[in-house]
Amino acid sequence: MTMPSKWEIAHYWDKSPRRRDFAPHLQLDEPCCFACGSFAERWKRDTPQASWQRASLERSHVVPQSLGGPDDASNLLLLCRACHRESPDWRDPEQMVRWIATRDERPSQELETFMAWLAAAERAPDFGEALASVASEEGAAERVSEILRDLIGQAGTHFGVGYSQGTRVAVLQVAADEISKRARPADRGAEEA
Repeated sequence: MTMPSKWEIAHYWDKSPRRRDFAPHLQLDEPCCFACGSFAERWKRDTPQASWQRASLERSHVVPQSLGGPDDASNLLLLCRACHRESPDWRDPEQMVRWIATRDERPSQELETFMAWLAAAERAPDFGEALASVASEEGAAERVSEILRDLIGQAGTHFGVGYSQGTRVAVLQVAADEISKRARPADRGAEEA
């Protein structure tokens, strides 16, 4: 038997009498983690089926295969990577229900990423000062964006995590240095006078 598609799993749970227990955030037109509700705007496609197939959600067994759980839609949930990693591997399906009931809701992945960058900016106050120093310059937004894209391209990521908070802070601190170095010569001359 082949493993059901993500759409088949979502469709099964949408019709299941246990939907509220195992997939409380499920809406067929909006792919999301069944446990925490996290979604990504980039998953959106023309049809709900295409959106679910594109979603970077992982198939998670309610009862693991190693404990006798089958590979059918009634035993599979769609979880984000973080929820899948933390979900219980247990023979009793009710433990999964209890675990899902205690999961905190998470916003969209894009909003979560944005909030992480804002938190990093708070830890890199020089970045805010550098932005303020060039804010009124023509083309400043494009130059800052170019600097950030270049620095992000040089940054490493943690497997399964992406950019760590320490990496984000480092990118913003180095960006602050770069922005200051690239400030208009007239501004530097005025500062020195």
